Amino acid sequence: MNNFDVIVIGAGASGLIAAATAAKTGKSVCLFEKKSRPAIKLSITGKGRCNITNCAPLRDFIAKFGNNGPFLYSAFNKFFSSDILLLLEQYGVETKLERGGRYFPCCDDANSVVNALIKFAKDNNVKIKTSSSVKTMIKISNRIKEIILENDEVFHAQNYILATGGMSYPNTGSTGDGYKFAKQFGHTIIPPTPALVPIVINSPYLKQLNGLKLKNIEVTVFANNKEETKIFGDMEWTVFGATGPIILNISSLIYKLLAEKKEIVISLNLKPALTKEILDKRLIRELNKFGSLTVKNMLKELLPVQMTDVFMKYTKTNLTKKCSSVNKEERLNYLTALTDMKFSVTSTRSINEAIITKGGICLNEIEQKTMKSKIVDNLYFCGEILDLDAPTGGFNLQEAFSTGYLAGESSVSVI
Repeated sequence: MNNFDVIVIGAGASGLIAAATAAKTGKSVCLFEKKSRPAIKLSITGKGRCNITNCAPLRDFIAKFGNNGPFLYSAFNKFFSSDILLLLEQYGVETKLERGGRYFPCCDDANSVVNALIKFAKDNNVKIKTSSSVKTMIKISNRIKEIILENDEVFHAQNYILATGGMSYPNTGSTGDGYKFAKQFGHTIIPPTPALVPIVINSPYLKQLNGLKLKNIEVTVFANNKEETKIFGDMEWTVFGATGPIILNISSLIYKLLAEKKEIVISLNLKPALTKEILDKRLIRELNKFGSLTVKNMLKELLPVQMTDVFMKYTKTNLTKKCSSVNKEERLNYLTALTDMKFSVTSTRSINEAIITKGGICLNEIEQKTMKSKIVDNLYFCGEILDLDAPTGGFNLQEAFSTGYLAGESSVSVI
């Protein structure tokens, strides 16, 4: 009764796709989930909206995953962005294309995607067992023989798929279980670190800035006064520091540089669309226009209102300072603050708050064309457990869908 063709451990995005894909062939599949319901993490992704995938071409997708990107050619060629969108459409989820090539469900509800994937699995007769935590996996010779649950139930299968995720958002079930099992079987684990995670900033202005969203700005990262990277987009201030797309996308680099004991500073260019010369001319016009009014009044033409007091403090400008009394040195000070406002970064937030995990099972030990372990004959991997990570924009979810599909398909091709 507890015998199956395929057992999948972890009912997240990749696990649901893997299980349903394997079961479509008519094979018996059981999907185990330690939490009380499947895909909890997927239900909160994209701030509850779910950035499903991206419209970028294959070449650009691969590039987003850096040096490890080429590993994904086989998975993306099997199941790509158009395929997941079509699948969701078949289950009633209409999608829309937004800025940055990002696809979201039209209803802006990630649960619509979760429900569609669960139905996809159930329609193909996947047996889903929730609140079922795997205590151990038993390997004999070079094959997994069985799994034992925390309640001591034993289950057998011909093939096994580990889709247990990384270590980010552990409350959703991603607690690194898969790393433990894989390491036990001889796999190398690239140390998991936080990726796409907010950063902690040392600044007296955070309370005033908290909640402020800055759009179309440029952030430059400096390590020991050396420029490391530059990125354009949106960010958001928090009570402890900053988050938002561009901050999340540089967080892995910042984590690495901090681990190297380097002093990290980020510089904000609040007007990257303007050259310094053009911006200086605009400052002169605004100062002349506001004349007898205060500098703070003038700043409302250049900055969000919430940031004007901070700007005054940052530039050490008296609150009663009149525009007509601003001299050249003071004006250039404003110009510098608008284009090079510096903040010291002390840390990233913990991996518990990271959207995804950087690191995971070493790709050299996995067959690229099947997602099969090169060490254990009947073990496959998919999703965040792999040493793959990309910036925000739907790329990481597509990796989960694609590797899940390939693992599911491959797991039944040899039965």
